[in-house]
Amino acid sequence: MADVNIIPRISCDNCGLTVDKQAEFPSANKKFQKPRDWGSLKIEGSRSTDSYGGKDRLDFTDLCPKCATAALEAAATVLKTTRGEE
Repeated sequence: MADVNIIPRISCDNCGLTVDKQAEFPSANKKFQKPRDWGSLKIEGSRSTDSYGGKDRLDFTDLCPKCATAALEAAATVLKTTRGEE
């Protein structure tokens, strides 16, 4: 029988872009990780609504580089405006 290499895929939680995960090194253990340039975002607000994905928190575990950068810039802009720095 031939060995079959199955490479798991990862998709962006925001836009849905799907790419292959990268092999960890050394690759003898056949473990995979998300690409290094991908990011994540977790924000918890002060509102206490519900704990079932309400608007009190944002949790994006896997973000492609484009969405991770956009999320970071959006958060920085809003926080800057809230501080009164414009």
